[in-house]
Amino acid sequence: MQNKQSYPPLSVLPMLSYAVRGALDASKEQLHNLLQAKDKPYVLDDEIVHRIIKSFTEQNKTIAHEKALCLHWNQIKLTVEQREAIDEISSNLLEIEKINQQVLFLAEHFKNHTIDKILEMEDDELGLAYLTGKIYPPDQPATQHKPYQRQSFTLPPEVTFHHQKLAPHGESYTFRHSKMGELGRIDVIPHGKQSQITAYLAAGDPRDPMTELRTNIFHTIAIEFNNELEKKYGTGTRTMPPPSNPRNNKVVESKAMVCLTCNTPVALLVFAHDADTVDQLEDYARMMYSRIVEMNLPTWVIGAEEEVNPGKEGIALILPIWPNRGKAEKISSLVLEPMLYKLQTNHCHGK
Repeated sequence: MQNKQSYPPLSVLPMLSYAVRGALDASKEQLHNLLQAKDKPYVLDDEIVHRIIKSFTEQNKTIAHEKALCLHWNQIKLTVEQREAIDEISSNLLEIEKINQQVLFLAEHFKNHTIDKILEMEDDELGLAYLTGKIYPPDQPATQHKPYQRQSFTLPPEVTFHHQKLAPHGESYTFRHSKMGELGRIDVIPHGKQSQITAYLAAGDPRDPMTELRTNIFHTIAIEFNNELEKKYGTGTRTMPPPSNPRNNKVVESKAMVCLTCNTPVALLVFAHDADTVDQLEDYARMMYSRIVEMNLPTWVIGAEEEVNPGKEGIALILPIWPNRGKAEKISSLVLEPMLYKLQTNHCHGK
């Protein structure tokens, strides 16, 4: 059976709005930087140009999903403020597409004129390329462009970070959202006037609709945060690479509930024994999403249980994940257990 497209809930609208505004801001800044190099592409190297092409090509792919999400939201009942926010997102996505086309056009042109390409040439080849206009003379003045004014960096709503020291003198910053869980981590290792900066996106299944949101938000944070780090460590700070996506190493307990007649799995429970907030439940949902999709069963993430009546009743924060993502709520075991029992007994009885 083919599953319907799963969409994030409307509650993530403020975060998507922030992420898209940030992406537009970053695209404008990247276009400005490339226009500054229009008449002197030899200031760029192969790594920078290839990274720009890869990053903006991947970003263009996400725009289609974000447009589809806006169309989905527009089909449900919205407040005036929500509809205005969605209209703003749609407008910004169109502008991002136009700017990214210019960015990719310039990057594709510059990739054959970088300093690496010039250094690879033999003397006679270099002279011929200069005389025939295939490379730009190093003393040619750059075309003047009105500078783009980047907004000052602020964390998105409901996002916090944890800072810790790395041996011997590095720093690590982990970013979390109060409802979406961990977004990613940025490590900074100073090296004199330069620093090695590495961004690690929190691992997530690409089929999870929340993964794209986390990626966009973290990508925006990473770009802006990198600019702040340059102020601290100097302009020689290395440009941040695209976020990497390490595998999850944490072992997560789960249990498939089976039909009491035929032993066929009918539900999946994911146990988050140390989780008592929504963002912590989302961390477990993110780590288990691949298995959740493969099992294709009604799935709940169950947080730490509190005993209400010892031996008889407990209560836990529970997050419905599949087939539809729901709102996390505190549910009594006296409600959950009969619900699961009904699934186990109705499987064959309803045939």
